[in-house]
Amino acid sequence: MGQNSTYLLKINLIPNPKKARKEIKSFCFEKFIDSDLTNYRDLLEEILDEYPPRYLEVAQFQYYDDVLKIYPEVHSDQELIYMFEKHSQKKVVEMFIAYCDPAEPYEPITEYYEDSEVHIEPENNIDQD
Repeated sequence: MGQNSTYLLKINLIPNPKKARKEIKSFCFEKFIDSDLTNYRDLLEEILDEYPPRYLEVAQFQYYDDVLKIYPEVHSDQELIYMFEKHSQKKVVEMFIAYCDPAEPYEPITEYYEDSEVHIEPENNIDQD
């Protein structure tokens, strides 16, 4: 290969809004990985071993595509490879792992501001306390 395959992942863990304390919007950390030696399942497992979801929560994995200005979801090795290809110049990937209830439809991240809450596109307008 010959090319540097080390990437810096800037990972934002987003708690389930129904279970998290109001003052906690997200938790951020950084991780260096070798894209040639990493697969989707191992990467997600490594992160979730260190920062496990709560009981009856699942993790949803997205990243920020700064060219298209969107937040694609990642569910497979192929999508992970595509994520690395999109960031091959900078070698830095802004990732998001959202913990959510598997019984409810996942509402993907559509906007994110470091100093504010995560913004998601709600599928309905039902307020829940």
